[in-house]
Amino acid sequence: MEYTAALFDFDGTLANSNELINRTHLTILEELFPGVYTMDSVRQFNGPSLTEVYETLVPDKAEETINRYRDLNASLHDEMISLFDGVQEALQQLKNHGVKLAVVSTKRNDMIERGIRVLGLEGLFDVIIGSQSYTHFKPHPEPVYRALASLNVPHNEAIMIGDNPHDIESATNAGIPSVFVEWSQKTSEEIAPCHPTYQVKSMAELTTLILGESETNNRMQRIVEEAPKQ
Repeated sequence: MEYTAALFDFDGTLANSNELINRTHLTILEELFPGVYTMDSVRQFNGPSLTEVYETLVPDKAEETINRYRDLNASLHDEMISLFDGVQEALQQLKNHGVKLAVVSTKRNDMIERGIRVLGLEGLFDVIIGSQSYTHFKPHPEPVYRALASLNVPHNEAIMIGDNPHDIESATNAGIPSVFVEWSQKTSEEIAPCHPTYQVKSMAELTTLILGESETNNRMQRIVEEAPKQ
């Protein structure tokens, strides 16, 4: 096995919540700055913490605005999130091979857990690290450190998977390899300055990377051996 622990960002990596996040931001920002933002321009706010976004945009009423965002997001949440292709199958395969799985997100813990329930991912994750689990948001390494400590996994056996610069930079700052998922709203060109260790096009490719070639070959050998003889 190549890695014994996989740390996943949630939104935009496992959960297709991009439209939900973008629509929520646009609704809030349209109230604050009519006509200034579009669905495309709010992509920049998908990834950073709400605190970082709104303390920058409206420092005098950041807390009020964040609460408004959370209320609106929660009201739309369940009907506007889905899984990216192959996520459930890949997570189950990793779990079956003994890989420890964690979510490491800037999202609140209760909303991560809600998303996991809505998407049918209960029982797959060993650890949930959300914004209530740490003091410093990604790209600070603390969220990754918290996950590694909770999983009791050394740095050289863990890998971080995400769709945003903050995910890649947090992994780098924590001293572990990173994976950029190409189904992200961010492009490879946008992520290139962060120097992810790997890029993958699918969850199947990610699973092969995490398990290592020997594990994949062993699994294929078992399939061949177990196939009925003609």
